[in-house]
Amino acid sequence: MKPVVVILLSDKRSGSTMFENELCKHPDINHVTYSPHSYRETHHWLKAACILNMPRPLFYGNRAYGGYVSRKGARQYMIDCIRGNIPDFEIPDDDETLILEGWNALCRKFAKPVFFEKSPQHPHHWAALDLMMKWAETDEFDVQFIALVRNPMAVMYSALELFSTDPVQRQFGWAHCYRNILAMKEMVGHSRFHLVRYEDLIVRPKQVFGEVCEFLGLNRCETLGENVHRDSVAKWINDPAYALQLHDSVSRVAMHFGYTKEDLYNPPKPGLSAKERIRRQVKGALKLAKARLVDRFIKPLILIIMHRK
Repeated sequence: MKPVVVILLSDKRSGSTMFENELCKHPDINHVTYSPHSYRETHHWLKAACILNMPRPLFYGNRAYGGYVSRKGARQYMIDCIRGNIPDFEIPDDDETLILEGWNALCRKFAKPVFFEKSPQHPHHWAALDLMMKWAETDEFDVQFIALVRNPMAVMYSALELFSTDPVQRQFGWAHCYRNILAMKEMVGHSRFHLVRYEDLIVRPKQVFGEVCEFLGLNRCETLGENVHRDSVAKWINDPAYALQLHDSVSRVAMHFGYTKEDLYNPPKPGLSAKERIRRQVKGALKLAKARLVDRFIKPLILIIMHRK
């Protein structure tokens, strides 16, 4: 039996960290022990797309992803992630060799027998998904995909609360992400693809995690799902300031995943006053600017100094 590599595909704010924390309690499932990014996310295939200078139309918004500042920055991030997990890994000079052998080395270390990876940045960029699918043709590992989807009304609300992200604009990014995931489902084959809805997960956690274990060919683990909570399920419905109405094109994508018009309906609400809207936007912009300053400038500079030959 080949070692298994399972890749989670989801948008941000969709419960992927909770899903990972619970699933990796299974004694046969492992994730990386170190990452320079948040929540043990590797970003491996998005960094690979930047290093290889993939065509801009393959990135979301037709712009090369700027989260690593430059190709050199993406390479330093990748080296740091690999070396943080495999200290004696010898860094090749060739970019393609680094990408492939570095990832395979991570898989060999953690796929005992199952390696779990999730980076919600990946599904937004076809450049990353294309490289990922090319690698998934490997004969060394059994590569499986799990898609995690959450009601877009809840996703937009969570992003609004965290970074004051404009939900009217962000909803189209959500739809783009899940159209990519649907395309991947057709390309990798239904037998290698398993769908989990966040709402089902929090209502029937043990059942859903049991089905995931069966999909991966593992014995069920009764402790999976014990720490799943329902605290944030309907917060968006009860917030009088949250007045988003989904665009029809977004709703159609959501309904493909089983959400009904009732699930996506937001009753008319007064929304935010102009003063409160500006206050939230400024607060969110400052928070986002701080995060980007660290991720795109301070941390890459530190990595360049650390790994300078």
